[in-house]
Amino acid sequence: MENFLKIIISGLDAAGKTSILTALDKKYDFEKDVVQLKPTIRVEYHKMNFLRSNTIFWDMGGQETYREVYVNYQDVYFDSTDLLIYVIDIQDPERFNTSLEYLNAILTFFSESEMAVPIIITFHKYDPDLRNDNVILENIESLREKILNKYPDFNILFQQTSIYDIISIIQLVSYGLSVFDKKFFELSELLEYYLEIFNCQALIVFDRNGIIISEYYSDIEPEVYVALIESMKEHLFLLKRMDEEKIEGNFDFTSTEGILFSYLLRIKVKTDMFFVSAVLKDEQKIIFFERFPEFLDDLLKILEQII
Repeated sequence: MENFLKIIISGLDAAGKTSILTALDKKYDFEKDVVQLKPTIRVEYHKMNFLRSNTIFWDMGGQETYREVYVNYQDVYFDSTDLLIYVIDIQDPERFNTSLEYLNAILTFFSESEMAVPIIITFHKYDPDLRNDNVILENIESLREKILNKYPDFNILFQQTSIYDIISIIQLVSYGLSVFDKKFFELSELLEYYLEIFNCQALIVFDRNGIIISEYYSDIEPEVYVALIESMKEHLFLLKRMDEEKIEGNFDFTSTEGILFSYLLRIKVKTDMFFVSAVLKDEQKIIFFERFPEFLDDLLKILEQII
């Protein structure tokens, strides 16, 4: 029997739920699509294949009329949920309380139904130009504390996302999907181990859809981090181009101003395709290529168990 994962993406109207899924699907040139989006009517379904599972995203319209329907028929909409992604518009403080009330209705159902559903709460519209805004940062911290204090028995992960930072969207979904298999924790430990051996800045594993399966970073300076983010965006562009143009082989290129070298390596696991991204400085290349075959062997052993 085919295995399906049910992921609810919920929140108030205009919080950005459909924009997140649009950005995830498009990855590039999606801004016009987001502007043209209309309010979601009732529920829209988005299907994604993630490793050995088919994932169904339930994009639940957030208008008050629909929220009342969901709450009155919770067993229809929220039963058998494998993951809840709850979206809070961090630029809409006047509706924080309304959003928390709706979240409470959902979590109360999970609790009464004895459903141990993992939860990701994302503070959305955390746009790049707001990241040093003290009011925004204080609101995020205040909301985190309120939620954690009220729901100590739930497994809740917090994130910040913006459609103007595609990496934040991809990480949101990647972290959510990774809760379904303990092998992902082994994979993270493996990346941490080899990051130290390679003495590099980042190791990232993507699936064929550009979804980050696992990632690990070293402590890096802010200006290097900016270059790294740009490097990852270039990797995603390459993934898309490689898929569309049926390009074979691996790629390496230099990031902005030659700060970092980025390597995108294609690997086949059974009948599936994955990509390993390694971000490092020029002086780290020798040890990386010496030890990479060893890393690849260890990586394949875990990926074979995951898929």
